[in-house]
Amino acid sequence: MSTSDHTGRIGKPIHWRAAGLMVALLALPAGLAQGASGEKPVERNYVTAPDAPVSQSNEQMEAKSAGCVTCHTATDEKTMHANPAVKLGCTDCHGGNADVRRSSGDGVEDPAYLAVMEKAHVLPRYPESWHYPSSTNPERTYTLLNRESPEFTRFINPSDYRIAREACGACHLPIIEAAERSLMATSAMLWGGAAYNNGILPYKRYIMGEAYTREGEPAMIPGPVEPTAEMTMASILPALYPLPAWETIKPGDIFRVFERGGRNITNLFPETGLPNALGQLQRIEEPGRPDFRQSNRGPGTGARISVPVINITKTRLNDPHTWFMGTNDQPGDYRQSGCAACHVVYANDRDPRHSGPYAQYGHTGKSQTVDPTIPKDRKGHPLKHAFTRAIPTAQCMSCHMHQPNMFVNSFLGYTMWDYESDAPSMWPEQQVYPTHEEQVSVLERNPEGASPRGKWADVDFLEKVSELNPTLTDTQFADYHGHGWNFRAVFKRDRTGNLLDAEGTVVEDDDPDKFKKAVHMSSIHLDKGMHCVDCHFAQDAHGNGHIYGEVAAAVEIDCKDCHGSATAYPNLFTSGPAALDGGTDLGAIRNPDGRLRFEWNGNTLIQRSVLDPDLEWEMSLVKDTVDPAHTGYNEKAARAKLMSRDTAAQDYGLDVASDNLAHSDDNMECYTCHTSWTTSCAGCHLPIEANYKTERKHYEGGYSRNWATYNPQVSRDQMFLIGRREAAKGGKIAPVRSTSALVLSSTNANREKIYIQQPPIAASGYSSQAFNPHFAHTVRKTETKDCEDCHLSKNNDNNAIMAQLLMYGTGFVNLVGYYAWVGGEEHVTGVQVTEWDEPQAVIGSYLHRYAYPDWFAEHRDNDRQLLHGYPHGSGPAACVQHRGEYLFVAEGDKGMRVYDIAGIANKGISQRVITAPFSPLGHDTRIPSANATCVVLPTNQPIHPDRNEGELMRDINLEQPFHPIYNYVLITDAEEGLILTDVNTLSDGEPRNNFLERDLTWNENGILNGARHMVLGGYYAYIVADAGLVVLSLDQPLQPRLVDVVPLNRGHSVALQFRYLFVTDGDGLKTIDVTNPEAPALVEDNTIALGQARRLHLARTYAYVAAGREGMAIVDITRPDKMRLLQTFSEGLVDAHDVAVGATNASLFAYVADGAGGLKVVQLFSPSSQPKFYGFSPQPAPELIASYPTSSPALSLSRGLERDRGVDETGGQVAVFGRVGSRPLNLDEMRKLFTDKDGKPWFVEN
Repeated sequence: MSTSDHTGRIGKPIHWRAAGLMVALLALPAGLAQGASGEKPVERNYVTAPDAPVSQSNEQMEAKSAGCVTCHTATDEKTMHANPAVKLGCTDCHGGNADVRRSSGDGVEDPAYLAVMEKAHVLPRYPESWHYPSSTNPERTYTLLNRESPEFTRFINPSDYRIAREACGACHLPIIEAAERSLMATSAMLWGGAAYNNGILPYKRYIMGEAYTREGEPAMIPGPVEPTAEMTMASILPALYPLPAWETIKPGDIFRVFERGGRNITNLFPETGLPNALGQLQRIEEPGRPDFRQSNRGPGTGARISVPVINITKTRLNDPHTWFMGTNDQPGDYRQSGCAACHVVYANDRDPRHSGPYAQYGHTGKSQTVDPTIPKDRKGHPLKHAFTRAIPTAQCMSCHMHQPNMFVNSFLGYTMWDYESDAPSMWPEQQVYPTHEEQVSVLERNPEGASPRGKWADVDFLEKVSELNPTLTDTQFADYHGHGWNFRAVFKRDRTGNLLDAEGTVVEDDDPDKFKKAVHMSSIHLDKGMHCVDCHFAQDAHGNGHIYGEVAAAVEIDCKDCHGSATAYPNLFTSGPAALDGGTDLGAIRNPDGRLRFEWNGNTLIQRSVLDPDLEWEMSLVKDTVDPAHTGYNEKAARAKLMSRDTAAQDYGLDVASDNLAHSDDNMECYTCHTSWTTSCAGCHLPIEANYKTERKHYEGGYSRNWATYNPQVSRDQMFLIGRREAAKGGKIAPVRSTSALVLSSTNANREKIYIQQPPIAASGYSSQAFNPHFAHTVRKTETKDCEDCHLSKNNDNNAIMAQLLMYGTGFVNLVGYYAWVGGEEHVTGVQVTEWDEPQAVIGSYLHRYAYPDWFAEHRDNDRQLLHGYPHGSGPAACVQHRGEYLFVAEGDKGMRVYDIAGIANKGISQRVITAPFSPLGHDTRIPSANATCVVLPTNQPIHPDRNEGELMRDINLEQPFHPIYNYVLITDAEEGLILTDVNTLSDGEPRNNFLERDLTWNENGILNGARHMVLGGYYAYIVADAGLVVLSLDQPLQPRLVDVVPLNRGHSVALQFRYLFVTDGDGLKTIDVTNPEAPALVEDNTIALGQARRLHLARTYAYVAAGREGMAIVDITRPDKMRLLQTFSEGLVDAHDVAVGATNASLFAYVADGAGGLKVVQLFSPSSQPKFYGFSPQPAPELIASYPTSSPALSLSRGLERDRGVDETGGQVAVFGRVGSRPLNLDEMRKLFTDKDGKPWFVEN
């Protein structure tokens, strides 16, 4: 069988085959097969060159290059291979005609030269798209390769996967097949994770992946064998299928606009507003939503689709992967497709740490070849005509770019820029108003909606961003800009944000050399001169031949393979999840110079650099570092690796038995401690625009309407969390990061915002604010995690750190969003507090000043007053909570009501807040009660527990069940006590069953008389009532159990952070120790005296207390048992009732319900007011920036979407974990970190 038939491994032919149904869904009419700008293909008769041979004589080889060298009179490596044993002529690889010789002419401008060249070369079907006769890689080719002839594809890149079997298969077929199945080619984790986390497909063992046939058709990817049960648990998949066209995929989202009913217009796209032939604009269908429906057909038609799929299909994320060329348009984006994507180096980065010896050649993709036919001044050429295994990290960066705050970025010590640091240098002084054409031009390169407004919209500016570094005050920028993005450096800081040098000494903010003195937090491996290929050898890069759905599962190398363990030296065999048959022998690997990569020299293990033959390292061996008798002994390492489980003695050493180790290798990943920092994406906004006609970047290509930008909202580098790894990695404890906290918006063809900033719900019913176990690649030796990062500190000053670690949330990165929700004496009101355009700056803020200077000036001239608010009459709204498209409101004698706020931003609606979408007879979300005072949801992240049931979820996806408390909304009533109501019907997509009823009313012996505020800590409810702080166990939600009562002096409100409740009463602010929720204890001598202490918000180490006429009290709660009043902020405040805090970009904001003063917006810190703004919890420097006069006095505020909460205080999972079997720690595992066997807290000291 010919290798061009795409056979599988020897002995078992496996055909790549176009999946029939998928192709039908994907295919466009043949007439739409066009190149750039609608170019029609040129009809040509192509001759397929023979497959390249395994061997041949010198004469045969020379004959196949004879004509070629009459123009290409010099080259770098004639065969692309440094090995002289490889005997290949030019046409063996490229095709073409080697019999044609140049006899005259000099350059393509010469007609005689061009005529000879066209006889010798294979010519493209789309010459305009390829900029023929230029040999430069065009910008953003994407699916052009799928439409091109295979013969031309082979001519320009013989290693492209579509034709690599023909050019390379004689020697490298197993590697080609493995590479095609690898995640670098299939994108399976991105696509599968996006589908599962956003509720589109219920398969956590992913089924979608990218591959093409020789002719560029979508292909199903079969695995080499049918996976066994054991292989399945190792994340090996049987096959992957093409991604259907986005137009045909129904939404996974449960948004009001997707429900049944609505307009029925004969035009396919009703939102265009065109009348039909009878002049009728609309007629009403069955009861549903009377005014809005995205399509007059079913889900998966018109605009009734899933935004994340549009994002994958049309918006540049981490693509292109290796089936496509790099976009070749910005530093970091230059490369080819297929094998050459890695093995042919391009100039992408001028930093020697990133590019090694290639840094000298710049970062604009210009060639250094000796070939005289290749211009040296044009972007988009490889450095040389040569394959290499000496691949620099800068080459890896061209794909490992998403998410923009992880993996290679963090390895290099960078994360995504937040639009705020050094804003004066990055935003134009004059506000930019880009035209639609200008936006499209920039967004083709850079998917950030903000990019057309910034200076970096200009590629010339972008290429020189790192040259600004000597002039910058807030950060330093990287020299690579894949996807057009900017990346800021991460530096060593203490928790308050002070820069630190290598000795831990504070570097002052005004020190001109501060960024030279402070430690740049790149990986220790990078600091020593290592590149990605020095750890991830060929077996990791190519894959082992199986199809994997998870990156970590597809990796062979593990830390101990090079460093050993506390009890054994490394045996130099790979041991990671993808290591088959005992692993790969690292001791047998040789570098390009022929020397062994690893070699023992006595008791010393040497590793040699792949890129630099003169560089080698003496490996740090764990066994030596924990041995006091060895010269390499490290007491800190010994304490961490040999600590016993005895929390009282905390003894450690070589005499601790292996089964008594607290940090056993069998239970914990090495990098749990050695990770110096971990980024977390606290949100990305994906707004779909119906009026954008853009190109599909996968499969058949072509243009269609609808498009979405990709807009990071908050990216921090101080969030350290832990959980359990996936089953394929043994379920070990490891760092966890927030990965994909999407919020979705949609603007229809009438430019009506039909839904805004809506978080989807995962297929498992969990929140889509996804978390994953994660290796951040930020390993360091000194700047590691310390004992007090994971256990109670002796000084009791890490309560917020522990809340973050255990994924309870810290109230810091909450998303308030486009609208702040205010409860008033007679109204509930949605107030617009940010711009809609990207970046969605808070109006009046630091970022607003620089991104939108004209609008900032208008706001200032309008006395800083916000312009847009939409009220609805209500009872006294003492408590409000926004979740999804609903607002839950406790409104006194009117009970609790759930308002429909789906249309809050829709200009086509006159009443934007409604009590029912059509009629009270078909929708009733009010719970009547005597005096509803507070409403609490177990999570304000949208969830749907009913999805998390059955064999698929429990046995195949290995999902944990929801705790039953998540079915309910909880209401306090001053007379009736506690009321529970099941609200799952609001998230099931069925509009006809939204009739809420009481499931529980509880007030045993009147203990909850006067109940007025509540907070949940897992299944414990902490309720402020006349009796004091009442603690209930709701482990069985419909059978509450009274736990205890803590007396208060006219208690008002309560908030929870890890081990402490913070309560306000007639005396001020107090704390209650709930380390054991069954035995709460008031902390004595720890009251912050306030005359009118009301509602409060906890954000890491500060409590923000609404203090009535005094304003807003800011209390330092670093030590909850010894609180300290930092300041009372009163600027512009008249009667503060409630506070909600949230982060936007790099700044923190407080939203204050200010009674008769309405809503007030306070910027708590920014780069201008607090240079330590990158700290875990910088000291606030509050400044009033905006206000809104509500229709009646403002009493309450909705808490923003909690984006760092993945589990509750009793172990109930809230958010989806994106790897099979991964999860947060359970209650028992969490409590072992800080309580002993008797339930008493134990403490550590660094």
